[in-house]
Amino acid sequence: MSEQADPPRTFPSAAFAREVVAALAAHGVREVVLCPGSRSGPLAHALAAAGSPHRPEGVPEIDLHVRIDERAAAFLALGIARGAAAKGEPRPVAVVTTSGTAVGNLLPAVMEASHEGVPLLLLTADRPSELRGVGANQTTDQAGAMGDFVRLMEDVAPPARGERTGRATREIGEAVRASMGGATASPACADELPGPVHLNLAFRAPLQEDGGPWPRVTRTEPAPERRGWGLRDAFRGDPPPLPLRRRGLVIAGDGAGDAARRVAEVHEWPLLAEPTSGARTGPNCVPGYLELLRSDRGRALAKEATVVVVIGRPTLTREIQELIAKAPELHVAGHGARWREAPAHADTTVACVPQTWLRREGKPEDVTPEWLDWWLAAAPPHAEQWGADLIARTWLDALGPGDLAVVGSSGPIRAVDRMAPAWMPDQAPVLIANRGLAGIDGTVSTAVGVALAAGAPAHALMGDVTLLHDAGGLLVGPRERRPDLRLTVVNDGGGTIFGSLEHAGADPDAVERVFTTPHGALLASLAAAYGWAHTRVDTPDALAGVLATPPVGLQMVEAVL
Repeated sequence: MSEQADPPRTFPSAAFAREVVAALAAHGVREVVLCPGSRSGPLAHALAAAGSPHRPEGVPEIDLHVRIDERAAAFLALGIARGAAAKGEPRPVAVVTTSGTAVGNLLPAVMEASHEGVPLLLLTADRPSELRGVGANQTTDQAGAMGDFVRLMEDVAPPARGERTGRATREIGEAVRASMGGATASPACADELPGPVHLNLAFRAPLQEDGGPWPRVTRTEPAPERRGWGLRDAFRGDPPPLPLRRRGLVIAGDGAGDAARRVAEVHEWPLLAEPTSGARTGPNCVPGYLELLRSDRGRALAKEATVVVVIGRPTLTREIQELIAKAPELHVAGHGARWREAPAHADTTVACVPQTWLRREGKPEDVTPEWLDWWLAAAPPHAEQWGADLIARTWLDALGPGDLAVVGSSGPIRAVDRMAPAWMPDQAPVLIANRGLAGIDGTVSTAVGVALAAGAPAHALMGDVTLLHDAGGLLVGPRERRPDLRLTVVNDGGGTIFGSLEHAGADPDAVERVFTTPHGALLASLAAAYGWAHTRVDTPDALAGVLATPPVGLQMVEAVL
């Protein structure tokens, strides 16, 4: 009588993790960023199989990225999601962590994603209920740790032995839909607000792989009673057309998109567009608007504006904020993910640009024909001396149509705002910055994520403090996919942006120590430690020469002031 092998023993946590990963793939999640840990071990084993180029038959395909730092990992996921959206393929990206402080390190990226409207799935491993509140190692209150910054939070109970598949699939399906604003197309105008979602997944030991079978998972339909953040005060239906008998201005903030250009051109109004608006294009765009608004002529013109249309979320300059604050008539569309935070005095606030704003009904009267010409007559800015503005202009000149480029949210984004031209609509690069909360957190990791999503050479411009703040984001392990990315770093020895703010008038020694924060770091050594190619330049010609060829591999260009 022949001996028969015992059937493989299936562990509940391992089986549940396989269903989670299969459900992610079934619901359109292509990329997962994983951080190592024991409690998240079941997910790590499942993702290792799904992310392997030698996947067994029946195992779903996941593009897996592994990072050792949860904070950098979360911003990497954010960058991948932003890069995918920039390519016209919006989708959520998942990040997996173990329990304890690992979860807290996600918060900066979650805050940025919440305000920027970026779909993230936070899958955090946790202890089961019997180990909570009894002093168990690495156990804290993870459920609700992200506060109001997530669109949906579920504390998912651990799987029980013999539990049938299906529960993880439903949880993942609801999480994906909530992260995308309840829609898979045009999430910016969905009935819900896109953003991060948190699933806190409890796992009981044993946590190891068991060699069990993978479930067959299909996409689930939404449960009507489950909803995320709704646009409960949305303007239902199209608002009336914009006024005709006015001297109007269109302000395009971060994420405005091409609709801002179209609104400006239809109404023959000037367009004041921030560089990450996606609207710094066309004949109505005023590239030198900032210098104009700082002049006597510009201030006089601003006082004559009788209607202001704001599309996207402008955050860069006080001059624009003052213009918005004093607008006699104000209409706002798509004011960031939390668009309801638009100015309280707005006459109209809508989630996205309505069709009625994209057409002009009737013949305008009482309009000064020279209105647009007065604004366009503003001289474009120029930079003759080696400094942040000339570095920004040289960097911009090297970008080609459609190139994905990340800009640090401090001095560089303002230099780019001063120096960027008005491109032709089909010639503009795609500029991305973390303007949800306008912090310098995770900029390196965001840039790496954008480059990974691009699948093509990508670019970034940032300051030295921004680079150092996310130095851990430079780490791309030897077994991880390495994108073609060039970081151009403006090294001026600290946070010189504060020199243009009101703090600059204080005692110079105090300002240098607590604001400028000189660091003395050797960026060449830092780049070498993380395996990045490094080039140091200190002239415009040298910078232009380095930027003349597309980036290959991981490159850091240090522009020294």
